[in-house]
Order: sequence, then structure tokens, then C-alpha cells
Amino acid sequence: MVKTSLLTSLALAISIGISGIIAPSVSANTPIPIQNVQSQPLIEHVKSIKTEHKGIFSTAITEEWFNPQNGFLREDNFVKEQEKITLKSKVHQYPNQKSLFKETIDRYQDKDIWTYLGVETLNGQQVKKMKTIIEPKSGIYHIVYVSSSTGLPIKEDKFDNKNDLLATYVYFYDQVTDPNGEIFKVKEKNLEIDLQKTK
Repeated sequence: MVKTSLLTSLALAISIGISGIIAPSVSANTPIPIQNVQSQPLIEHVKSIKTEHKGIFSTAITEEWFNPQNGFLREDNFVKEQEKITLKSKVHQYPNQKSLFKETIDRYQDKDIWTYLGVETLNGQQVKKMKTIIEPKSGIYHIVYVSSSTGLPIKEDKFDNKNDLLATYVYFYDQVTDPNGEIFKVKEKNLEIDLQKTK
């Protein structure tokens, strides 16, 4: 048990990457901090934590770093299931993409997907509550809480056709600098740890 716990902690530390060293993440309901650094481009950083509530319990952490100046996007994925831990890292380049934050905001403003339900208070902040169109075959739908001040989602819940909660997503955003260019130097990684072998 101790050995498994140590491996989980190590894997989680690897998955979180260097973002915690560079700058702390902030919730979407907090104004995104702008650092006063003239010589370094500000890199957009998004972290999402997904928790499964039904079926096989699992936790997934996804982190993305995007440099608007050159279009480089790094994506790290950490998934912990009952029997294994999976770690993945990859760097892409999207020269035509301008902003990861703006892309996220636009996605939740699509009226063909989202229906506005009203204004609520979440963690002391005003948010817009919205619901997706119910999928015809599965009956699955999402309810999201979007910050009224930033337009970015704070929390998103996924439900089945019986209105049972399937998964919860929590989102965090900040802007960081990378003076040594370390963020996008990561080599492609695909690591799987079998927890059954560590018991």
C-alpha cells in the first residue's frame, strides 16, 4: 500500500509538471494575473481535473501550455484508475491558433450546443449556468458554470439519462513565463504504471 501511494504521488508530481514552480494556478472565477515581464511572452496555462463518479472510479488531470507568439502547445495527461496510472506528454504546433483562453470562451458561447439557464453563485462568485443539448442516443448532457467576469468555465458536471452524476470537471487558469524555454522542450512521453505489480 505504501509503495503504491508513493508511486501515485510521484506520478502526480510528474503529471503536474513544472507549472507549480513557475506560478500558482488560479480558478476561472479569479481575474487572470498579468505578470510585468517585458522580455518574455506570457504563456497561457490551463489545468483541468476530472473525477469519475460512476462505474470505474478514476481521476484525470490534463494540463495545457500555449505560447501565442509561435503556436506551440504542450499537453500533459495523468490518469489514475484502480489498477494503473497513465502519463502522457506531447508538444504540437498550431501557427494559426491565437489564444487557448479565447478558444475556450468561444466554445462555451456556442448557442447550438449550450442553453442558458440563469445566473447563480458558486464559491462566492457570480456564474452563468448552462446546459448542453441532450445527446439523442445516450441521453447524456453537461451542466457548466461559467465565470461572469472572465467567460471561462469553473466547473462542469456530466449526467446520464437518469440524471445521475457521471463525472465532474474543475478548471484552473493562469499565465506564466518560461525564461529558460523548458516548457516546450519536453520529449513525447507515454508511460503506464501497473499498480497490481506494486502491491
